[in-house]
Amino acid sequence: MRTLRSLLGAVALAFGLGACFGDVSHPQGGDGTPDGGDTCAASSDNDAVRLALAPACEGCHVNGNKPFFASLAAFESGLVYNERFVKRGDPEGSVLVQMLKGTAPGSYAQMPPGQPYEQLVASGRVTMTISQVEAWIRDLKAPPAQLETPSPEEFRVRRLSAEEMVVSLMDQLGLTLEDFVSTSNPDWRNRAYVVNWGKFFIWPGDWSPGISGEYVSDLRTVERFEALGGGNSLAYRKKDTTFGPSAGQALVQVSQAWCGRAVDKPNNKAVLRFVTLADTSTKNPDAVQKNLRNLYLRMLGQPPDDAELKALYEQVYLPLEAQSARLAWVGTCAALIRHPLWITY
Repeated sequence: MRTLRSLLGAVALAFGLGACFGDVSHPQGGDGTPDGGDTCAASSDNDAVRLALAPACEGCHVNGNKPFFASLAAFESGLVYNERFVKRGDPEGSVLVQMLKGTAPGSYAQMPPGQPYEQLVASGRVTMTISQVEAWIRDLKAPPAQLETPSPEEFRVRRLSAEEMVVSLMDQLGLTLEDFVSTSNPDWRNRAYVVNWGKFFIWPGDWSPGISGEYVSDLRTVERFEALGGGNSLAYRKKDTTFGPSAGQALVQVSQAWCGRAVDKPNNKAVLRFVTLADTSTKNPDAVQKNLRNLYLRMLGQPPDDAELKALYEQVYLPLEAQSARLAWVGTCAALIRHPLWITY
């Protein structure tokens, strides 16, 4: 366990999540980030191809049922040495090349969808041309001996997706759609709902109900979702698997607004399970400590050690309690949501 103070530096890791984060195939620097935090050095020819294709492909294939770009091991076992996609020595017969050219058979003729791969190369988003992919397949080496051997040292961690953030927060904070939008009308799914202003509602632009877009009466709901890294299949917008300034700013605002909503919600025990707003560090210190420990466990999935609990109490809760008990619990809740253990999976 690390103290809250030491975790302030660890947050930088969450902002660096990308194609090579958490992949033990890359050399790591003294700070724990790949290659000292400056570059994602490729460990092999296959890894160089993985990193070169990642900007175009990892938005859809870093998790899910085809997580080819989650790690070098996933790339090699799921794509490179899977003859469904790559036929060693035969680029013309490889579905991967056909997808990049937009000529693949079946439902997915083109990958990535929306914009031809050659346009991505021309724009500079990716640097590996189709000709270079073909040359790599033509000279592709035989599978490494350890390909089918599970590696217990494989370090896998990724940031939560926007969908996971929205669903997890609603569940952990005891919130429902009715806390944000007017859903009392039995026909609300087919009508333009009314967003409760100031609650920082988040809703993807291509989620049900109402693919037509009528239900999005506040475009900021979609903007917040996309800021958190969410995609939009209707607009051909890929997921953002990194955690940059936009995602960080959105999460700060959402954590504060949603924690406030949870604290203010009548009979909601998600945040205030063992205390009320009348309980303070002077009136009921044992209850405050018990609630802090429970909230930490609820949000982060593991109990805090004594040093971590002390730091959370002294550095977050007490300074805010000097203003009000409500602000103290809202701030503590929001701080846990921005904790690296919550952001990553």
